[in-house]
Amino acid sequence: MQHLHLFMHDDYTGPRPTAVLIVNGTGAPLRDDVRFGDTVVMDDVLTEGPSRGSRPVGRAQGTYVTASMEEGRPAMLLSMNVLLTDYAPYTGSTVAVMGRNDVMEPVRELAVVGGTGKFRMATGYVLWKTASFKGKYAVLELDIYLRAP
Repeated sequence: MQHLHLFMHDDYTGPRPTAVLIVNGTGAPLRDDVRFGDTVVMDDVLTEGPSRGSRPVGRAQGTYVTASMEEGRPAMLLSMNVLLTDYAPYTGSTVAVMGRNDVMEPVRELAVVGGTGKFRMATGYVLWKTASFKGKYAVLELDIYLRAP
C-alpha cells in the first residue's frame, strides 16, 4: 500500500480564492453561514507541509456540496481529483476521491475510487483532518492510502 501525506489549502478569501461558492443552498443555516445545497468548486493548492509557504506539490480540483440537513452538523459530499504536479515519481498522476466529509468529526474517511498515470485503477482511502481553520481559510491534512495494480 502506498501512502501520500499532503496538505490542502482551501481559501475563500483574497483576490484569487481557490474555493468559490457557485450555488447558494436554501433553507435555514445549518451552522454559521452554511446551508443545505451550498455548492463549492475548488482548485486548492496541495503542499508538503501545513504552512502557505510550504513547497507546492499539486492541486485538489473538484466540488463539494452540503448534503446533510442535520442542524449544527453540516456534512458535505466531496468529489475531487488530487493532481500531483511536482511529486516524483508520481508527477502527472491523479487520485480520484469521493465521499462524505462530516466537518465536525476530527478525522474523516473518504474513498479512493480511481486514478490515472501511476495510480490507474487505484483503490484505497483518505484520512482527512482539519489542521487549521481561520475565518474562510482552512488547511486540511490528507493521508492517502492506496493500491494501484
